[in-house]
Amino acid sequence: MTKFLYIISFILFIFSCSSKSSKAESTETETYTRINKHGAWGFINQKGDTVIPLKKYKFLNPIDEQGMILAKSNEKYGYINSKQDTLIPFIYEYLNVFSQGLASAKYNGKYGFIDRKGKVVIDFVYESESHFYSCKIAEAKLNNAYGFIDTSNRQVIPIQYEKVKNNKIDAIVSVMKNGKWAFFSCEGTQLTDFKFDEIIESYYDDWNYTFFKKGLCKVEVNGKPGYINNTFKEIVPVGTFDIAQPFRNHLAIVSKNGKYGIIDSLGNMTVPLAYDFIEHPREYSNTSDLFVIKKNGNSQILSKEGNPITSFDIKKFIWDSYVEKESYHRCYIITKNSGASGTISEKGVPQIPFEYQEIAPFNGKSVTIVKQKEKYGLTNFTGEIILPCVYDAITSHRFFEYFIVSRSGKSGILDTKGQQIIPLSYESITPAYYDKNNKFIVEQNGVFGIIDKNENPIIPIEFEEISNWVEYGPKAHFVTKHGKKGLIRRNGAVVIPTVYDEIFVDNSKLIKVKNNGKFGTVNWKNKIIHPIEFKEILWEWPYLTNKALDTVYLRKHNTYFSTDIHGNILEKNVSKTYINTKF
Repeated sequence: MTKFLYIISFILFIFSCSSKSSKAESTETETYTRINKHGAWGFINQKGDTVIPLKKYKFLNPIDEQGMILAKSNEKYGYINSKQDTLIPFIYEYLNVFSQGLASAKYNGKYGFIDRKGKVVIDFVYESESHFYSCKIAEAKLNNAYGFIDTSNRQVIPIQYEKVKNNKIDAIVSVMKNGKWAFFSCEGTQLTDFKFDEIIESYYDDWNYTFFKKGLCKVEVNGKPGYINNTFKEIVPVGTFDIAQPFRNHLAIVSKNGKYGIIDSLGNMTVPLAYDFIEHPREYSNTSDLFVIKKNGNSQILSKEGNPITSFDIKKFIWDSYVEKESYHRCYIITKNSGASGTISEKGVPQIPFEYQEIAPFNGKSVTIVKQKEKYGLTNFTGEIILPCVYDAITSHRFFEYFIVSRSGKSGILDTKGQQIIPLSYESITPAYYDKNNKFIVEQNGVFGIIDKNENPIIPIEFEEISNWVEYGPKAHFVTKHGKKGLIRRNGAVVIPTVYDEIFVDNSKLIKVKNNGKFGTVNWKNKIIHPIEFKEILWEWPYLTNKALDTVYLRKHNTYFSTDIHGNILEKNVSKTYINTKF
């Protein structure tokens, strides 16, 4: 059984849209490519030559249609071009992209608008940033009231309302007064009474919202939902349904008396109110266009048009993504009531056949793990077998490029093509959390060490225990040999040899050690600062105090005294009351 020494009080989850740490990742391809590496930004040309070096700017936006780049330097924002000429000086606390020829900017705590030459067109008097969207008017906040201004700073809708809404898609806005919403035109004409408790936009795409472009607009009156069309006519009267979701692709999920169905933009039921639940599956910030309908424990998937694309025998499903030629595609991993698992594309096209016991999520790879007859293998997104199901176990995860495979008690590592990276010659393999794709904790003959992906030894395979991730721990591994503890850096350098019963690390100055029930300290060069002869050693945890360790409290017999981190006496007699209060 694996004997890794874990000192963990919570599991660290990393979300996100992470890029591979070893490569600068392209985010835009045109004449130039924007790159991002370790949080630094730059540009290269199509030959790969550096145009704007990494780390010079804290942030760089993509090049806009007029060759201008929004940039951040020394905590201020400005605009440059690809030659790094400063087009708009770095004097702004905040600066946004241009819309209708103007960009929202923040100066001395207030917002205004500048043009592409940096000229202030609208003075810095407003309390929030905004954009000139389809309406060509921008939200404006002044003295905690809201309205809309045009590009000449004329108040098209007076700044006197409680809230306002606009978006990139619709040439219409909404305004709140006395807790009720109304619609206004872009010219400032009031189009409806202030009668809606809520006006809820629909998804237009993954980045934008719309009132009417994707179907009816959901509204609420007295806590009850209804739908109106773009002439503000009530198509689905308020209170018709108990639950009503915003439209997506001209269809909406509704519910009455605990049963769910789907309506179209005319208010007609396209899927009757007969189901226990209907949803658009979600993953992180993404929402599927497809529908999943559920009844009596079974599920079925409908297309975005509301048409069935699976039979009604789904026991469970996972909305997942795989990569093909550096592009991400969505799919559904489905398990039927029979227990058979397979996949379909988001358009309902069969991909991996329904002949497996289990299919693991792709987690953004092109290959995934499958189980058949209690053995594991690898299959790509088309169903092509990469590795036959002959392994006792295969594991991977979202940020790990490879697969750890095990057979007959031995483990190795394969890539997504099934090619060997590390042979099946170890009892266990675990990626080192700080360099998951290059360094691995391995077990051989019951002892542990660390190797790289070329099997070069980093830490010798000779320890009974070796730590991986340690909460608040050092950039080093705790190791155990012959029952004694030591500390080894990630590059294999020994910090403390394996000579102690216990080692405690929570700062960069001193390390507390223990032998035979007594405590002492050493520094990070393994020099003894306090000999191992004390019953108790205390200090304030730097993580909580947010300052470097400077004072150590020690008890040898029944009295406490204090020293600095070099062992020099600071106070010869420290009261127990003080110690009890402090610690």
